[in-house]
Amino acid sequence: MSPITSVAVSARVILNLHSLNNEGTEGNQQQTRMVHILDQAGQRAVVNAISGDTFKHMLVEHLIPLLEAAGQPLSPGARLHSADRINAENPEFVEFCDKEQDFGVSGRVERRRARDSEVVAKLLGDCALTDIAGTLVTTSKRAVGRKSTVEFGWVVGLPEKTVTEQYFHVKYAPEGRGQATGGETVAERQAIFHRPASSGEYALVCNLDLWRIGLNDITRKYDVPEADRNVRASALLHALGATLLKPTGAQRNTQHPHVVSCRGVVAVSTTSLPAPVVSPLADDFQAQVEQAKAVCNRIWPESVRVIAFGSLAEGVSALVDIAQEFGPSKVSIYA
Repeated sequence: MSPITSVAVSARVILNLHSLNNEGTEGNQQQTRMVHILDQAGQRAVVNAISGDTFKHMLVEHLIPLLEAAGQPLSPGARLHSADRINAENPEFVEFCDKEQDFGVSGRVERRRARDSEVVAKLLGDCALTDIAGTLVTTSKRAVGRKSTVEFGWVVGLPEKTVTEQYFHVKYAPEGRGQATGGETVAERQAIFHRPASSGEYALVCNLDLWRIGLNDITRKYDVPEADRNVRASALLHALGATLLKPTGAQRNTQHPHVVSCRGVVAVSTTSLPAPVVSPLADDFQAQVEQAKAVCNRIWPESVRVIAFGSLAEGVSALVDIAQEFGPSKVSIYA
């Protein structure tokens, strides 16, 4: 496998008029998601934010067709974009986990249930999406976790640079406003509701543990051939680029987010030292990542490199260049 072990992205993204992640609805008013943070001066602030779960979901939506196009195995649940992944619509896998069967061990046959390490080995081989994005295998007789190789933090609005407003909406009534508002029942009346839209500059952090792709967390051995691990790593990097190009989520049918700019750094590590990531809530986050790189390279020379980007195109291009280090790609977001 390529010597690249981890990749981290620290970026500031300007999103205008989006509603990608909301808390729910109270009456006829949709509630936007707000979080409490401390800014770089140590002052408390309440800002709009998009959960890491939402961005992870975006990445998985882009990743599934990339893996399929690259010829990687996908479970029935993964093909259906189920959050349960290998667990969903997959009786053969559930039977493997729960029923006794014959296993060859040291030249002899054992009749027993599969061990947890064997369950992990099977899911790694059967479903590339579960390998990368993780899941909790929950059957009637066991629970085995597969930790995701992808980590997203909350995408947090910068204080005083992010604003949320509520906008008045009315349900369209084709029979005419007078009849719609003057009917005898509530169902015949015009539906009035309030929907939020947020605009501002957001701090994004993401980490990819590429070295864990295909690795059995129990036996600490790779159960996926190196060539397939390279293909999966390349597809993951392309999917992250696609996520920046098109952040999916709620309300996109009428509130497609305006992505104005994206700037930051991509850090790459080739050893067990992690690729450094610093929150873009700090104005000097790029300088801090560069300083962290220098420290890592003092510990392990030439172990970390940092690529700065000043636009969305440059950021995606950096991820595609890194993906190409895993060998000729079978699939690309530009295909």
